[in-house]
Amino acid sequence: MNILVVNYRDRLHPAAGGAEKHLHRIFSLIAQAGHQVVLFTTSFKGAQEREVVDGIQVVRKGGDLMFQLNCALNLRKLDKEFNFDVVVEDLNKLPLFTPLFLKKPVLVQMHHLWRGSIFHEAAFPVAFGVWFFERIIPFFYRKQDFVVVSPSTKRELCEIGIDEDRVAVIYNGSDDCGTTPEDDVQVERQSGIPYFLWLSRVHKYKGVWTALEAFAEFAKKHSDVKLMVAGDGPLLKKIPAWLKQRNLSDRVELLGFVSRERKRELLAGAVALLQTSYKEGWGLTVVEAAKLGTTTIACDVPGLRDSVRNGETGLLFQAGDAQACASEMDRLYCNDDLRTRLEEAAKNYVEEFRWDTAAELTTNLLQDLVIEHQVSAVAEDE
Repeated sequence: MNILVVNYRDRLHPAAGGAEKHLHRIFSLIAQAGHQVVLFTTSFKGAQEREVVDGIQVVRKGGDLMFQLNCALNLRKLDKEFNFDVVVEDLNKLPLFTPLFLKKPVLVQMHHLWRGSIFHEAAFPVAFGVWFFERIIPFFYRKQDFVVVSPSTKRELCEIGIDEDRVAVIYNGSDDCGTTPEDDVQVERQSGIPYFLWLSRVHKYKGVWTALEAFAEFAKKHSDVKLMVAGDGPLLKKIPAWLKQRNLSDRVELLGFVSRERKRELLAGAVALLQTSYKEGWGLTVVEAAKLGTTTIACDVPGLRDSVRNGETGLLFQAGDAQACASEMDRLYCNDDLRTRLEEAAKNYVEEFRWDTAAELTTNLLQDLVIEHQVSAVAEDE
């Protein structure tokens, strides 16, 4: 197959996140299997207009604000060059309306709907625009099939009017970073000061303030524990002043962006991962932590309530409730038996999730769409 993928970012973009990691992990495997994959995306400072990344031919054009227009102007040109069999629209920001520009089968790939959570992240005019565009998805994608990463996202799509039969769920894989031998993890945890880990891009909707406020409450009773904050983003520069006001500067380490190796060490050594996002499609960090034998305390929101089984593989609390988060941190830290049970169950749970399986299932969906389109075209000719 010749496959066109359309997304706002590629993996090398400075603002790339989980959606881009998901895209490259799956479609690089599809490319390895012999299919041609072209990704049309935005550009960034220093980027090449065309290059091969992870076996994917990446074509970059313009920035975010003009990307919908660039899709309208360039998708037909790309189709003439590559003669695509099928299109994948990775809809993780604003709809790109690809069915309007190409008479090819389109699979819409989604991680989550923002819905009300966008108002935690953006100013009202922008947030309202995103909310509005999500509401009109059923009108512009009436005939398209969807693939999502969690049952929660499927339910949300159905709630706005997408037919349940047109939505497939294909889970993310777990990162192929390998597992740390259990003895090594225990040594790391016992060799230094115990800590909880918050790992994400530092944006409003990721709930970093919830994690900080929860730790401030937890720290009142536990002077021997630290909080590690790993990740970069626009809010990072505001945190030091907040910590200084609460005399927590020596209890919270702001690590900024960390390498893959350092991330693995941090996940393996943490008492638990704090996942405080107001919205996630699934929660890749949850799976990464579990694969290394670390459980998660997370917000009870769509996506995270799928990747974290409350009381079985981790603990959930009401989104934005720092007091409830602190209570769960205290319960986990003070109960070794509970933590061990959750860690073991989490590690067993994530063995179900593999990127090669996700790639195979995605390929099957795309091939089915191509066949249906060909059969429909023959029927119309007759």
